[in-house]
Amino acid sequence: MAFWHRCRAPGLVPRIRCWPTAGTGLQGFAGYKAGMAHVVMVDDTESPFKGQEVTRAVTFIEVPPAFGYAVVLYENTVHGLKAMAQACSKSAPKEARRCITPAKKEGDLAVLEKMLDRTVAVRMLLLTQPRKIGLKKTPEAFEVAFGGDVKTQFDAAKSLFGKEVRAADVLHEGDFVDVIAVTKGKGWQGVVKRFGVALNPHKATGARRHGGSLGAETQAKVFYTIPRAGQMGFHRRTDFNKRILKLASAADSKTMFPKGGFTSYGEIKGDFMVVEGSIPGPKKRFVRLRKALRSKSASKKTEVKEFVA
Repeated sequence: MAFWHRCRAPGLVPRIRCWPTAGTGLQGFAGYKAGMAHVVMVDDTESPFKGQEVTRAVTFIEVPPAFGYAVVLYENTVHGLKAMAQACSKSAPKEARRCITPAKKEGDLAVLEKMLDRTVAVRMLLLTQPRKIGLKKTPEAFEVAFGGDVKTQFDAAKSLFGKEVRAADVLHEGDFVDVIAVTKGKGWQGVVKRFGVALNPHKATGARRHGGSLGAETQAKVFYTIPRAGQMGFHRRTDFNKRILKLASAADSKTMFPKGGFTSYGEIKGDFMVVEGSIPGPKKRFVRLRKALRSKSASKKTEVKEFVA
């Protein structure tokens, strides 16, 4: 049930349906997956290796500055949250027209402020700037929630409206984040690869890689729990509680990268972060970072001894 229904994701920009309520300021950011490496670090978990140097797999995510394009107010309806007003910035980057229709005039935040009595949530529409890192031209537009009460949310949104937002303004080393992304697509696959069912005997009629029984004869239907061939990969997935081990600029940390850059990605040229473990998606995939929704521990830094490309 955790991975059902196994259909293709609607798009490469995953939707986030739930945001943390604790804290203030932006509750998330976004970047592009660069590749993986290893680090030698001091284990600070409650394991038999606590206090010793261990090798862990890490993922590099390049996080170019985002542009605070619009402030959106939401009201409560019988059908859930509904956007009721929006103010857009006129000074959007020229590449913004590739993914949205830029506003012809500056939005009036004073009008939005008069509507705060009906507002239950304030969110900001951010635009990535991949051209700054030489990745591509077309940006992604994504919405991020704020923490705190409505007045605090609006003040935070007003301070970022029409300005660049860096990852270091939102996240810090030692923080735990949830990574939401679309996994690597593998197309249409059979039951053996898709679900790992056993092969039929080599004398089986038909083929060895067919599934077995489809279920009972009565109740003339096939249950969703029966392994069937179908789409594998390109699913929206969430990895919870990934710790940020490093958050820095490429100009200050060139010794951490492999020579010649990451395979199928190239060199990291801007701000980047290193998270513990793996994350969904192939190289260059757009990934969203949300402050941990169900973290069991507070932010804690760890001692990283060495990066092994």
